[in-house]
Amino acid sequence: MSRRSFHPLTLLFSVALLASSPALAQSPALGSEGAWLRYATPSEGGFSTEELEHAYHLADSAGSAAVFAVRDGRVVVAWGGVDRPFEAHSVRKSLVSALYGIAVEQGLIDLDATLAELGIDDREGLTEIERTARVADLLAARSGVYHPAAYSPQSMEEGLPERGSHAPGTFWYYNNWDFNTAGVIFGRETGLHVREAFEEWIAEPLGMGEFDPDAGFDALEPSKSDHPAHTFRISARDLARFGQLYLQDGRWAGRQIVPTEWVEGSTRLVSEIGSGQGYGLMWWVYPAGTIPADRYPTASRYDVVQARGTGGQALYVIPEADMVVVHRADTDRGREVSGPAVWTILDRILGARTGGPVEEPVLEPVETRPLQGAMPRWEPPELLPLEPEAVRDLLGEYAFGPDALGRVFVHEGRPFIFVPGRGEAELFATPDGTITVRVVAGVGIEPVRDETGAVTDLLLRLGSEEMRVPKLQEADSPRRSGGR
Repeated sequence: MSRRSFHPLTLLFSVALLASSPALAQSPALGSEGAWLRYATPSEGGFSTEELEHAYHLADSAGSAAVFAVRDGRVVVAWGGVDRPFEAHSVRKSLVSALYGIAVEQGLIDLDATLAELGIDDREGLTEIERTARVADLLAARSGVYHPAAYSPQSMEEGLPERGSHAPGTFWYYNNWDFNTAGVIFGRETGLHVREAFEEWIAEPLGMGEFDPDAGFDALEPSKSDHPAHTFRISARDLARFGQLYLQDGRWAGRQIVPTEWVEGSTRLVSEIGSGQGYGLMWWVYPAGTIPADRYPTASRYDVVQARGTGGQALYVIPEADMVVVHRADTDRGREVSGPAVWTILDRILGARTGGPVEEPVLEPVETRPLQGAMPRWEPPELLPLEPEAVRDLLGEYAFGPDALGRVFVHEGRPFIFVPGRGEAELFATPDGTITVRVVAGVGIEPVRDETGAVTDLLLRLGSEEMRVPKLQEADSPRRSGGR
């Protein structure tokens, strides 16, 4: 896989200013209370009703939870739970990128500051070379720091290059350590948590209807890293506002929210990672002609910028088409939609265009069309701290398999469970007495006790699946291989 080297700062402050930019998109058409408005009919927006119907059935059969599409600032498609704040997964990274653009303009963060200058270290210790990585390198996923990271999928961990194998700024590797640490640095330098800053700097000015900074959480895996992942929950229609902001070069209702130079620079190639596609500053970048035309004949003709996350979370910004398309999957209930299926839905929506919108389209309030295959709405339970006595009972090692030891342990007064192959998660109680975690929705953990009241096993439930793991006693407990 080719990984060409670019300089993020040169790109951001030079190339972006010289390159031709698409015409500024029309401001969104919003109702009196700031709600989206839609074309009264697809034809008024320049779309084929029949072709959009094909796209709808494709999304429904794929298991999509929500699809929301906007052209010229007016809604074309609103299918499924567009008002439901789903887990953003790695879409969060593009949200944080915008915050960095604002912070840099305000003089709160220096992109050339190094980890050493900022006092950044980690559990395993960073080398002197690693500590020369700059903030700009983190945003471009080119830090050269291959330290374990919280909230990392197994494939990301297995592919980590060896520590010290690449100097900072010279090699692209998509590692959550860079993004998690960028969130930590943002908080230290600005005095605002990333979710608080997003609410104040972006969600409120854009009139987002569902965004709640308290709905997200910080996913810490203390045996891996000192730096947590900063998760977000956001609805499809709020995410579309964020995409529209980028389509409008960072402006909203006459106000510059994100600097234009940052919008342009962060969504241009910093690292080419194969077939002309690549990565900017926390954005995926697909220049026209780099998407396979045999699979996505319409989308391949456009420059496409994407924020994407696990399981089918996607925000597409297509400047030449003056469109924003959002796709959400219900990973809260364990349902994922494949990347190719999401791209095909995008391609069908783009391919449904028949021309430009009419000059003075009739607009009306948005009515959502249900997706028949959507799953019932998941409501997160109230999370309560575990009682100290309950924590003491759970502490110890558990046999998930012959060579797979898990563990319940305490870090800085907070209880965690380590599950081999799945990582670590903080434990909480719920009002009904269940023990659960936040990183995977719907997990139930029940201690099994003997006649003396001592915990002998853990019963783990996820949906209809159930797993019973025995607790190892001191005499038969080998030294653990993870979850320190």
